[in-house]
Amino acid sequence: MTTPKSHAQLAERLRARVENAGILDAELRVACVRIGAGAGAELDAPHRELVATIAEASHRVTDAQVTAVQEALGSDRAAFEVIMAASAGAGLRRWDAALRAIREASDEAG
Repeated sequence: MTTPKSHAQLAERLRARVENAGILDAELRVACVRIGAGAGAELDAPHRELVATIAEASHRVTDAQVTAVQEALGSDRAAFEVIMAASAGAGLRRWDAALRAIREASDEAG
């Protein structure tokens, strides 16, 4: 495996790792990563509620939301993957937004 040469490459590597590895169904994992980016509408409750909360305001996640996902999936590990995929997706969306803002500011200054 080659060493990433930029932060953008590291971000893409993280996105690929989260989307392509785990015990969750791949479609569910990808939807959890991408919910704030226009995907994820196909998520069923209670996944959609937890993932949307993580994407928008993670400090508002409740024990009840996590418990509902644990019960729906029947596994603490699977629930953890939902939370991690949603968290990574939220962070990557913020990273992408920061890069766009930097590029726009550079374009305006140049």
